[in-house]
Amino acid sequence: MRTILRRLLALALLATAPFAAATTGADDTQLRTLGKPDKPRFEIPEITWPADPGQAEVCLWKDDRYAAISITIDDNCRPDHDWWLEQAEKHGFKLTWFVITDGVMEGRNKGFNGTWADWQRLADAGHSIQSHTTNHRAAKKGEPPIPDEDLHAMYRDSLAAINAHVTNNVACCIAYPRGEAHEEIAAQYAIACRGVYGAPSEVNTVDYLNVNEGNYEQGYINVLLGETADEPKWLNKADRRFRRGWCAVLHHLVHHGHTQEEIDRSVAYYEKKLENLAKYKDRIWIGTFPAVAKYGQERDTATLKTVSSDARRIALSLADRMDDTLFDEPLTLKVRLPDAWRTVRAEQGGRPVAARVVEHDGAAYALVDAVPDRGEIVLSP
Repeated sequence: MRTILRRLLALALLATAPFAAATTGADDTQLRTLGKPDKPRFEIPEITWPADPGQAEVCLWKDDRYAAISITIDDNCRPDHDWWLEQAEKHGFKLTWFVITDGVMEGRNKGFNGTWADWQRLADAGHSIQSHTTNHRAAKKGEPPIPDEDLHAMYRDSLAAINAHVTNNVACCIAYPRGEAHEEIAAQYAIACRGVYGAPSEVNTVDYLNVNEGNYEQGYINVLLGETADEPKWLNKADRRFRRGWCAVLHHLVHHGHTQEEIDRSVAYYEKKLENLAKYKDRIWIGTFPAVAKYGQERDTATLKTVSSDARRIALSLADRMDDTLFDEPLTLKVRLPDAWRTVRAEQGGRPVAARVVEHDGAAYALVDAVPDRGEIVLSP
Protein backbone atom coordinates (compact mmCIF):
# COMPACT_ATOMS: atom_id res chain seq x y z
CA MET A 1 0.00 0.00 0.00
CA ARG A 2 2.83 2.40 0.86
CA THR A 3 4.50 1.73 -2.48
CA ILE A 4 1.27 2.43 -4.36
CA LEU A 5 0.76 5.71 -2.50
CA ARG A 6 4.35 6.75 -3.17
CA ARG A 7 3.92 6.10 -6.89
CA LEU A 8 0.64 7.98 -7.02
CA LEU A 9 2.27 10.94 -5.28
CA ALA A 10 5.20 10.87 -7.72
CA LEU A 11 2.83 10.86 -10.70
CA ALA A 12 0.86 13.77 -9.23
CA LEU A 13 4.03 15.79 -8.71
CA LEU A 14 5.30 15.03 -12.21
CA ALA A 15 2.10 16.45 -13.62
CA THR A 16 3.00 19.83 -12.10
CA ALA A 17 6.56 19.90 -13.49
CA PRO A 18 7.41 21.68 -16.77
CA PHE A 19 10.35 19.30 -17.33
CA ALA A 20 10.21 15.56 -16.65
CA ALA A 21 12.78 12.95 -17.65
CA ALA A 22 11.74 10.16 -19.99
CA THR A 23 14.79 8.00 -19.36
CA THR A 24 13.81 6.25 -16.14
CA GLY A 25 10.72 5.38 -14.13
CA ALA A 26 8.99 7.96 -11.96
CA ASP A 27 9.94 6.12 -8.77
CA ASP A 28 13.70 6.15 -9.46
CA THR A 29 15.61 8.50 -7.14
CA GLN A 30 19.22 9.35 -6.33
CA LEU A 31 20.37 8.96 -9.93
CA ARG A 32 24.02 9.68 -10.76
CA THR A 33 23.36 10.69 -14.37
CA LEU A 34 20.60 10.65 -16.96
CA GLY A 35 22.66 9.80 -20.02
CA LYS A 36 20.77 9.87 -23.34
CA PRO A 37 16.96 9.77 -23.55
CA ASP A 38 15.01 7.47 -25.86
CA LYS A 39 12.84 10.42 -26.86
CA PRO A 40 12.77 14.18 -26.17
CA ARG A 41 12.30 14.85 -22.47
CA PHE A 42 9.98 17.81 -23.09
CA GLU A 43 8.86 20.25 -25.75
CA ILE A 44 11.30 23.14 -26.10
CA PRO A 45 9.54 26.17 -24.59
CA GLU A 46 9.91 29.86 -25.14
CA ILE A 47 10.38 32.02 -22.05
CA THR A 48 7.01 32.03 -20.29
CA TRP A 49 5.38 33.97 -17.46
CA PRO A 50 3.01 32.31 -14.95
CA ALA A 51 -0.40 33.99 -15.00
CA ASP A 52 -1.71 33.67 -11.44
CA PRO A 53 -0.21 34.78 -8.09
CA GLY A 54 1.54 31.83 -6.44
CA GLN A 55 2.00 29.96 -9.72
CA ALA A 56 5.61 28.87 -10.23
CA GLU A 57 7.82 27.15 -12.79
CA VAL A 58 11.42 25.97 -13.19
CA CYS A 59 13.31 28.15 -15.65
CA LEU A 60 14.96 26.30 -18.50
CA TRP A 61 18.33 27.85 -17.62
CA LYS A 62 19.81 29.75 -14.69
CA ASP A 63 18.50 33.29 -14.22
CA ASP A 64 15.92 32.60 -16.95
CA ARG A 65 18.58 32.84 -19.66
CA TYR A 66 17.62 31.71 -23.14
CA ALA A 67 20.52 29.27 -23.74
CA ALA A 68 23.78 28.08 -22.16
CA ILE A 69 27.48 28.00 -23.05
CA SER A 70 30.37 26.42 -21.14
CA ILE A 71 33.97 27.36 -21.93
CA THR A 72 36.22 24.32 -21.48
CA ILE A 73 39.99 23.91 -21.87
CA ASP A 74 41.62 20.52 -22.44
CA ASP A 75 45.16 19.18 -21.99
CA ASN A 76 46.28 21.36 -19.03
CA CYS A 77 47.85 24.20 -21.13
CA ARG A 78 49.67 25.83 -18.20
CA PRO A 79 51.13 28.63 -20.42
CA ASP A 80 47.60 29.99 -20.91
CA HIS A 81 46.54 30.12 -17.26
CA ASP A 82 47.37 33.79 -16.62
CA TRP A 83 45.68 34.84 -19.85
CA TRP A 84 42.52 32.89 -19.07
CA LEU A 85 42.38 34.32 -15.56
CA GLU A 86 42.67 37.83 -16.99
CA GLN A 87 39.94 37.20 -19.57
CA ALA A 88 37.65 35.55 -17.01
CA GLU A 89 38.02 38.49 -14.64
CA LYS A 90 37.44 40.97 -17.46
CA HIS A 91 34.24 39.35 -18.69
CA GLY A 92 32.89 37.71 -15.54
CA PHE A 93 33.15 34.17 -16.94
CA LYS A 94 33.80 30.98 -14.99
CA LEU A 95 35.77 28.36 -16.91
CA THR A 96 36.29 24.59 -16.83
CA TRP A 97 39.65 22.88 -17.23
CA PHE A 98 39.76 19.18 -18.14
CA VAL A 99 43.07 18.02 -16.70
CA ILE A 100 45.29 15.06 -17.62
CA THR A 101 46.43 14.09 -14.15
CA ASP A 102 49.41 11.73 -14.57
CA GLY A 103 51.75 14.53 -15.62
CA VAL A 104 50.72 16.63 -12.63
CA MET A 105 51.00 13.70 -10.20
CA GLU A 106 54.47 12.77 -11.46
CA GLY A 107 55.74 16.35 -11.81
CA ARG A 108 56.50 15.92 -15.53
CA ASN A 109 56.79 18.95 -17.81
CA LYS A 110 55.47 21.37 -15.18
CA GLY A 111 55.58 24.23 -17.67
CA PHE A 112 52.76 22.62 -19.62
CA ASN A 113 51.06 20.21 -17.20
CA GLY A 114 51.13 22.56 -14.23
CA THR A 115 51.43 21.69 -10.55
CA TRP A 116 48.68 21.09 -8.03
CA ALA A 117 49.35 24.61 -6.78
CA ASP A 118 48.52 25.91 -10.26
CA TRP A 119 45.21 24.06 -10.29
CA GLN A 120 44.43 25.18 -6.77
CA ARG A 121 44.95 28.77 -7.87
CA LEU A 122 42.32 28.36 -10.59
CA ALA A 123 39.87 26.66 -8.23
CA ASP A 124 40.33 29.45 -5.67
CA ALA A 125 39.36 31.92 -8.41
CA GLY A 126 36.04 30.08 -8.81
CA HIS A 127 36.85 27.98 -11.86
CA SER A 128 36.18 24.26 -12.24
CA ILE A 129 38.86 21.55 -12.43
CA GLN A 130 37.63 18.32 -14.03
CA SER A 131 39.10 15.13 -15.53
CA HIS A 132 40.60 14.51 -18.96
CA THR A 133 41.61 11.06 -17.60
CA THR A 134 44.95 10.04 -16.17
CA ASN A 135 46.84 9.64 -19.45
CA HIS A 136 44.72 10.87 -22.40
CA ARG A 137 44.80 7.40 -23.88
CA ALA A 138 42.53 6.57 -26.82
CA ALA A 139 42.63 3.64 -29.23
CA LYS A 140 44.17 4.58 -32.57
CA LYS A 141 42.78 3.33 -35.85
CA GLY A 142 43.55 -0.36 -36.32
CA GLU A 143 44.51 -0.86 -32.67
CA PRO A 144 42.57 -3.08 -30.26
CA PRO A 145 40.20 -1.28 -27.89
CA ILE A 146 41.44 -0.17 -24.49
CA PRO A 147 40.69 -2.89 -21.91
CA ASP A 148 37.81 -2.09 -19.59
CA GLU A 149 39.99 -2.34 -16.50
CA ASP A 150 42.28 0.36 -17.93
CA LEU A 151 39.32 2.63 -18.67
CA HIS A 152 38.06 2.21 -15.12
CA ALA A 153 41.47 3.29 -13.82
CA MET A 154 41.72 6.22 -16.25
CA TYR A 155 38.36 7.65 -15.18
CA ARG A 156 38.35 6.71 -11.48
CA ASP A 157 41.94 7.62 -10.64
CA SER A 158 41.95 10.98 -12.41
CA LEU A 159 38.86 12.16 -10.54
CA ALA A 160 40.28 10.84 -7.27
CA ALA A 161 43.60 12.64 -7.84
CA ILE A 162 41.93 16.00 -8.44
CA ASN A 163 39.67 15.63 -5.42
CA ALA A 164 42.63 14.65 -3.25
CA HIS A 165 44.76 17.64 -4.25
CA VAL A 166 42.38 20.51 -5.10
CA THR A 167 40.02 22.06 -2.56
CA ASN A 168 37.10 24.43 -3.26
CA ASN A 169 36.29 22.13 -6.16
CA VAL A 170 34.51 18.83 -6.81
CA ALA A 171 35.75 16.77 -9.76
CA CYS A 172 32.73 14.89 -11.10
CA CYS A 173 32.94 15.26 -14.89
CA ILE A 174 35.13 13.78 -17.63
CA ALA A 175 36.17 14.88 -21.11
CA TYR A 176 36.85 11.86 -23.30
CA PRO A 177 40.33 11.78 -24.92
CA ARG A 178 39.84 12.43 -28.64
CA GLY A 179 36.12 12.04 -28.06
CA GLU A 180 36.33 8.27 -27.59
CA ALA A 181 33.30 7.69 -25.38
CA HIS A 182 32.83 4.75 -23.04
CA GLU A 183 29.56 5.83 -21.49
CA GLU A 184 28.69 2.72 -19.46
CA ILE A 185 32.01 2.84 -17.64
CA ALA A 186 32.06 6.62 -17.29
CA ALA A 187 28.58 6.51 -15.74
CA GLN A 188 30.04 4.70 -12.73
CA TYR A 189 32.26 7.67 -11.88
CA ALA A 190 30.95 10.86 -13.51
CA ILE A 191 27.71 12.84 -13.52
CA ALA A 192 28.43 14.12 -17.05
CA CYS A 193 31.01 13.79 -19.82
CA ARG A 194 31.99 15.93 -22.80
CA GLY A 195 32.68 14.57 -26.27
CA VAL A 196 33.94 16.37 -29.36
CA TYR A 197 30.98 16.30 -31.75
CA GLY A 198 30.82 19.82 -33.17
CA ALA A 199 27.27 21.02 -32.64
CA PRO A 200 25.19 22.42 -29.79
CA SER A 201 23.36 19.91 -27.62
CA GLU A 202 19.60 20.05 -28.15
CA VAL A 203 18.21 21.11 -24.79
CA ASN A 204 15.54 18.39 -24.60
CA THR A 205 17.75 15.49 -25.74
CA VAL A 206 21.11 16.19 -24.05
CA ASP A 207 23.23 13.05 -23.76
CA TYR A 208 24.80 13.90 -20.42
CA LEU A 209 27.37 11.11 -20.88
CA ASN A 210 28.53 12.51 -24.24
CA VAL A 211 27.74 16.21 -24.40
CA ASN A 212 28.41 17.86 -27.76
CA GLU A 213 31.31 20.25 -28.11
CA GLY A 214 29.68 23.19 -29.87
CA ASN A 215 31.33 26.58 -30.34
CA TYR A 216 30.73 30.27 -29.83
CA GLU A 217 31.20 31.53 -33.36
CA GLN A 218 28.49 34.05 -34.21
CA GLY A 219 26.57 31.44 -36.19
CA TYR A 220 26.37 29.11 -33.19
CA ILE A 221 25.28 31.96 -30.91
CA ASN A 222 22.52 32.91 -33.33
CA VAL A 223 21.35 29.31 -33.55
CA LEU A 224 21.18 29.04 -29.73
CA LEU A 225 19.10 32.21 -29.68
CA GLY A 226 16.72 30.85 -32.34
CA GLU A 227 17.86 33.31 -34.97
CA THR A 228 19.00 32.72 -38.54
CA ALA A 229 22.68 32.80 -39.40
CA ASP A 230 24.74 32.73 -42.58
CA GLU A 231 27.34 30.45 -41.01
CA PRO A 232 27.78 27.67 -40.18
CA LYS A 233 25.33 26.81 -42.97
CA TRP A 234 24.65 23.27 -41.73
CA LEU A 235 23.23 24.71 -38.51
CA ASN A 236 21.00 27.23 -40.27
CA LYS A 237 17.92 24.99 -40.33
CA ALA A 238 14.25 25.90 -40.25
CA ASP A 239 13.49 23.28 -37.58
CA ARG A 240 15.31 25.41 -34.96
CA ARG A 241 16.09 22.27 -32.95
CA PHE A 242 19.19 23.85 -31.40
CA ARG A 243 17.47 26.95 -30.04
CA ARG A 244 17.78 27.26 -26.26
CA GLY A 245 20.49 24.55 -26.33
CA TRP A 246 23.91 24.16 -24.72
CA CYS A 247 27.34 24.62 -26.31
CA ALA A 248 30.34 23.19 -24.46
CA VAL A 249 33.13 25.05 -26.23
CA LEU A 250 36.49 23.23 -26.51
CA HIS A 251 39.84 25.04 -26.33
CA HIS A 252 43.42 23.84 -26.40
CA LEU A 253 46.52 26.05 -26.33
CA VAL A 254 45.71 29.68 -27.11
CA HIS A 255 49.32 30.89 -27.17
CA HIS A 256 49.95 28.71 -30.20
CA GLY A 257 52.33 29.29 -33.12
CA HIS A 258 55.90 28.95 -34.37
CA THR A 259 56.62 32.67 -34.31
CA GLN A 260 55.62 35.50 -31.99
CA GLU A 261 53.52 36.95 -34.80
CA GLU A 262 51.56 33.69 -35.08
CA ILE A 263 51.09 33.55 -31.30
CA ASP A 264 49.88 37.15 -31.18
CA ARG A 265 47.45 36.46 -34.02
CA SER A 266 46.04 33.42 -32.18
CA VAL A 267 45.61 35.35 -28.92
CA ALA A 268 43.95 38.29 -30.68
CA TYR A 269 41.52 35.91 -32.41
CA TYR A 270 40.33 34.41 -29.14
CA GLU A 271 40.19 37.76 -27.37
CA LYS A 272 37.87 39.01 -30.10
CA LYS A 273 35.62 35.93 -29.76
CA LEU A 274 35.38 36.37 -25.99
CA GLU A 275 34.59 40.07 -26.38
CA ASN A 276 31.73 39.15 -28.69
CA LEU A 277 30.43 36.42 -26.39
CA ALA A 278 30.37 38.85 -23.46
CA LYS A 279 27.77 40.92 -25.33
CA TYR A 280 25.28 38.07 -24.85
CA LYS A 281 25.66 37.53 -21.09
CA ASP A 282 22.17 38.88 -20.45
CA ARG A 283 20.68 36.25 -22.79
CA ILE A 284 23.06 33.27 -22.50
CA TRP A 285 24.17 31.60 -19.25
CA ILE A 286 27.95 31.21 -19.42
CA GLY A 287 28.48 28.58 -16.72
CA THR A 288 31.00 25.90 -15.88
CA PHE A 289 30.50 22.47 -17.40
CA PRO A 290 29.52 20.75 -14.12
CA ALA A 291 27.19 23.61 -13.14
CA VAL A 292 25.28 23.42 -16.43
CA ALA A 293 25.26 19.59 -16.35
CA LYS A 294 23.87 19.59 -12.81
CA TYR A 295 21.27 22.25 -13.59
CA GLY A 296 20.08 20.39 -16.67
CA GLN A 297 19.66 17.03 -14.95
CA GLU A 298 17.98 18.53 -11.90
CA ARG A 299 15.65 20.49 -14.17
CA ASP A 300 14.89 17.45 -16.34
CA THR A 301 13.71 15.47 -13.30
CA ALA A 302 12.27 18.34 -11.25
CA THR A 303 8.90 18.37 -9.55
CA LEU A 304 7.74 21.81 -8.41
CA LYS A 305 4.48 22.39 -6.57
CA THR A 306 2.78 25.36 -4.92
CA VAL A 307 1.97 24.18 -1.40
CA SER A 308 0.09 27.31 -0.37
CA SER A 309 -0.38 30.87 -1.56
CA ASP A 310 -2.01 33.96 -0.12
CA ALA A 311 -1.36 37.69 0.16
CA ARG A 312 1.26 37.22 2.89
CA ARG A 313 3.08 34.02 2.03
CA ILE A 314 3.86 31.63 -0.85
CA ALA A 315 5.20 28.15 -0.05
CA LEU A 316 6.70 25.84 -2.68
CA SER A 317 8.11 22.31 -2.71
CA LEU A 318 10.93 21.35 -5.08
CA ALA A 319 12.29 17.84 -5.59
CA ASP A 320 14.23 15.92 -8.24
CA ARG A 321 15.47 12.39 -8.88
CA MET A 322 19.21 13.11 -8.84
CA ASP A 323 21.69 12.05 -6.15
CA ASP A 324 21.49 14.67 -3.39
CA THR A 325 25.13 14.11 -2.43
CA LEU A 326 26.30 15.08 -5.95
CA PHE A 327 23.69 17.52 -7.25
CA ASP A 328 23.60 20.86 -5.46
CA GLU A 329 23.19 23.43 -8.24
CA PRO A 330 20.38 25.91 -7.49
CA LEU A 331 17.55 25.93 -9.99
CA THR A 332 15.97 29.25 -10.88
CA LEU A 333 12.27 29.30 -10.01
CA LYS A 334 10.00 31.93 -11.54
CA VAL A 335 7.10 32.79 -9.23
CA ARG A 336 4.18 35.11 -10.00
CA LEU A 337 3.82 37.47 -7.03
CA PRO A 338 0.64 39.05 -5.66
CA ASP A 339 -0.02 42.46 -7.20
CA ALA A 340 0.82 44.30 -3.96
CA TRP A 341 4.32 42.77 -3.72
CA ARG A 342 7.21 44.76 -5.16
CA THR A 343 9.96 43.26 -3.01
CA VAL A 344 10.48 39.69 -1.91
CA ARG A 345 12.27 37.69 0.75
CA ALA A 346 12.95 33.99 0.14
CA GLU A 347 14.00 31.14 2.42
CA GLN A 348 14.55 27.44 1.87
CA GLY A 349 14.58 25.11 4.82
CA GLY A 350 14.59 28.17 7.07
CA ARG A 351 17.69 29.71 5.47
CA PRO A 352 17.80 32.78 3.20
CA VAL A 353 18.26 32.10 -0.53
CA ALA A 354 18.89 34.51 -3.39
CA ALA A 355 15.81 36.10 -4.92
CA ARG A 356 15.12 39.14 -7.03
CA VAL A 357 12.04 40.77 -8.51
CA VAL A 358 11.54 41.31 -12.23
CA GLU A 359 8.54 42.80 -14.02
CA HIS A 360 6.74 41.68 -17.15
CA ASP A 361 3.65 43.34 -18.61
CA GLY A 362 3.10 45.21 -15.35
CA ALA A 363 3.19 42.09 -13.17
CA ALA A 364 5.87 41.25 -10.59
CA TYR A 365 7.76 37.95 -10.57
CA ALA A 366 10.41 36.54 -8.26
CA LEU A 367 13.42 34.67 -9.62
CA VAL A 368 14.43 32.42 -6.74
CA ASP A 369 17.51 30.17 -6.44
CA ALA A 370 16.62 26.86 -4.79
CA VAL A 371 18.25 23.41 -4.66
CA PRO A 372 15.92 20.41 -5.03
CA ASP A 373 15.30 18.33 -1.90
CA ARG A 374 16.63 20.98 0.50
CA GLY A 375 13.35 21.87 2.20
CA GLU A 376 10.30 24.03 1.65
CA ILE A 377 10.75 27.36 -0.15
CA VAL A 378 8.89 30.27 1.43
CA LEU A 379 8.41 33.71 -0.15
CA SER A 380 7.14 36.76 1.70
CA PRO A 381 7.00 40.49 0.83
